[in-house]
Amino acid sequence: MISNAVILSMVAVIIFSILLFVSAILMTKKQVGISLKPLIIGSIGFVIITQVLEKLLHVLVITSFPNYADHPWLFGLYGGLAAGIFEELGRCILFIWLLKKYQDYRGGLSFGVGWGGIEAVVIALSTVVPFLLFATMINAGTFDSSIGASLPSDQAATIKETLLNQGISHYLWAIPERFFALFMQIAFTLLVLLAVIKKKFQYVLLAIIAHAAIDFPLAFFQTGYIKSLWIIELYIAFIGVLSFFIIKRLRKLLIG
Repeated sequence: MISNAVILSMVAVIIFSILLFVSAILMTKKQVGISLKPLIIGSIGFVIITQVLEKLLHVLVITSFPNYADHPWLFGLYGGLAAGIFEELGRCILFIWLLKKYQDYRGGLSFGVGWGGIEAVVIALSTVVPFLLFATMINAGTFDSSIGASLPSDQAATIKETLLNQGISHYLWAIPERFFALFMQIAFTLLVLLAVIKKKFQYVLLAIIAHAAIDFPLAFFQTGYIKSLWIIELYIAFIGVLSFFIIKRLRKLLIG
């Protein structure tokens, strides 16, 4: 049986992710005003660029190199660069192509909130919701006859064992992680916007390299070489705090 506490922790992550997006919009509107078009373009852009285009590349690469977990250094390099190139070039293209009239601090902040806010929601819905459904089926005794019957026996057993062994902290860690990740996405957005305004593509390259460098260590956790989740969460918290100060610096550069 999956405890009610674990199930509630899953629900808490989903609710927090939605509230984070909504509260970020309201805070931005209160402080500098919200630009609706950049907010929407940022949200849609994240979904298309990262959840469709980038994932198509991941499927192709992982299918071609199924033993990627045995090479965390190469996997980290690939994953970091893929994320950096897709996301930072994507932001740059969207600002130049669709947001010519919104190339200011308010437009950039709105775009960053849309991008980072919808990221929190999408990740929660795509990762936590399936586990919530599986946990409900396990407790109802229908998992083996429904999901278990449609999957290979070893895969179904792995899912079930994972759910039975994970505690509430495994899910609740996602709450501060999404909070700090939002600051990172806003900082990258403003840096790319600065590149567009100043017509200095080297800032986009800087964003790509920084994004890749930030994502690189995460590959060692994903491949099992780093097993302590709290180490990764502290790392993300550090990046989030650093991003907050970078946002303040970029604000001065964009406002003048």
